[in-house]
Amino acid sequence: MNDFSPLRDIPILIGSFFVLTAAIGVLRFPDLYTRLHASSKLVTLGSAGIFLGAALELTEAAAFTRLAAILLFQFLTTPLSAYLIAQAAYLRALPPRLSGPDEWNQLGKHPQPGDEPPREDPTD
Repeated sequence: MNDFSPLRDIPILIGSFFVLTAAIGVLRFPDLYTRLHASSKLVTLGSAGIFLGAALELTEAAAFTRLAAILLFQFLTTPLSAYLIAQAAYLRALPPRLSGPDEWNQLGKHPQPGDEPPREDPTD
């Protein structure tokens, strides 16, 4: 029995490739920041392909609407939550493994352990 439907199966295969790439990235990348990038961006793209393939196969409008709502919610929340996790880790002084300069640290925005918050000068 040949149940290959290109309209359904190709987006699912592409989405599965992105999810597999994300899993490999989480295992291979060296620090939290690059792992967050792999897990948030690639899983979002992978689930978009999987949901698109499933939505094209389903004939009910209600199922398509539910998949579209889930995908929209995931596109809105996953990158934002990954950004907030990375920002919290950076502000708690979790050092990234960088091969180049740290632009945030050069701007003086990276707190060091034991630093006090800056105080406003009352004479201004």
